Amino acid sequence: MSRSRGTNDLKIVGFGACMISGYPHKAAGFVEIACRQVENALSRPVQSNIVSLGGFPAPRAEKYLRRKVLKFNPDYVVLQFGATDAQCPIRTKNRPAQSDGGGKHSTHGSSGAASEAASYHNKPTNAFSRLRWWLITLIGYCRSIKPITPLPDYISAIERMVRECQSAGVTAVVLSPFVYGSRYTMKYAKAYTKALHQLRSVIPTMILIDGVELLRKFPKSQVLMHDGFHLSQVGHQIVGEAIANSIIVDIASFGVL
Repeated sequence: MSRSRGTNDLKIVGFGACMISGYPHKAAGFVEIACRQVENALSRPVQSNIVSLGGFPAPRAEKYLRRKVLKFNPDYVVLQFGATDAQCPIRTKNRPAQSDGGGKHSTHGSSGAASEAASYHNKPTNAFSRLRWWLITLIGYCRSIKPITPLPDYISAIERMVRECQSAGVTAVVLSPFVYGSRYTMKYAKAYTKALHQLRSVIPTMILIDGVELLRKFPKSQVLMHDGFHLSQVGHQIVGEAIANSIIVDIASFGVL
């Protein structure tokens, strides 16, 4: 049982790439949505923190877990890296650089580039979105583009972070990749999610949110932005509710509701 699953404040930390902070929206992201719902459902204060490493895949981010995340002594850590790791960008410039900045918030290069990226990522789906996603799918198959992080490297990094959380008495809530506009990338999203289910069978205390299964029930135009990668506000709401429900159920299993 974690530190404060009884009557004290519940501490939840979100650790992930840019979407963990709600990017590209100014409204609350799925972790903040989840924290509010947990607080309301349990009638219990929830302390939340967000550590967002924009563009970081899991192997690059894991070394920051202890000093940037576990320092808060959380009860739950929400890990969100799969969407970046399984992504198959058609442009080389969209693949993360290997140098480490270690920043707390999302980064997208220079201020000018960041502004341009934010403007692009903030576009909602429109009549041309599906055509764009179809073209990206076609290019992916033609070029046999590889994911940003090879599957074994991704799973190994997630396992190490989950076990480090476990050693600290913290429960890890792992988010799988979400859905993508590209059908080509979707095949990797499914493979990475399947591997996470296998990891969950090895580490039963790990909570897994299957983002593919969760979001595929909705039209992609409803849960994705025009870029076919970032979640819409509706997508954030759906994921946030799933996180909240999983934490509430986990706490209920200890009979402390």
